[in-house]
Amino acid sequence: MLRSWIAAFVATAACAIAPASALACGPYTVGLYEYSGLYYRDEQGRWTGIDKDVVDEVARRSGCKLIAITESRVRIWARLASGQMDMTVSALMTKERELLVEFIPYIESKQFVVMRPALAASSGTPAAFLADKRRRVIVVRGYVFTPTVESWLTSLRIQGRVDEAPDQPTAIRIFKAGRGDAVVLGAHSLALARRADPVFAGFTALSFAPNERSIGALALSRERIPQADRDLMRHAVEDMLKDGTIDGYKHRHLGDVSETP
Repeated sequence: MLRSWIAAFVATAACAIAPASALACGPYTVGLYEYSGLYYRDEQGRWTGIDKDVVDEVARRSGCKLIAITESRVRIWARLASGQMDMTVSALMTKERELLVEFIPYIESKQFVVMRPALAASSGTPAAFLADKRRRVIVVRGYVFTPTVESWLTSLRIQGRVDEAPDQPTAIRIFKAGRGDAVVLGAHSLALARRADPVFAGFTALSFAPNERSIGALALSRERIPQADRDLMRHAVEDMLKDGTIDGYKHRHLGDVSETP
């Protein structure tokens, strides 16, 4: 017990006399990508969104210096894997990614498969869509799907029937242009698209997995960010969830959109 106390005292004393620069949290690069209300340009062309607000507030509360970089989702994960980036936002959690990053959840949603009404009436189930060999689906490259949707997409990929768009706005444009029969979107993105476009409001949204939800999290590099700094940011996010700050961000950027369009 005494030895443990002495060790703790020495460690505390070392921190007390360490230069301020040695205790600084960051700077860390944060990859953000364009996606609906999470990260988008406002009417003045400035980047805004839930993810940007979360990053800014985490930096303020934790004291960590965070530098935002706008990239595609695929490039962000490639740079995280190669040690060229420190963290990213609204990341969907997988066991493979868990080896690379520590996740700090802060937002969740459902996923929907959107089709034109006539097709939804005839091929509105995973099995029916799979059975019609002519049909293709559009997804955002690098996006992680809930288990049921991922299983369905895997079967379609084997048949070469999945088209990947670089980002969500492009995926929606391709679908609206008739160059795909279905598109997979998160509930918030779908609700915003319907609110902004009367044509999109006429499409049918199907839930292939009503009880499955996608969880968005900060993803912090285990290699590049020390545990102490990861803990600082985790505590900041947990406090933001408790005091309603993140709910406020969602209302600011999404309004009163429903999770069941």
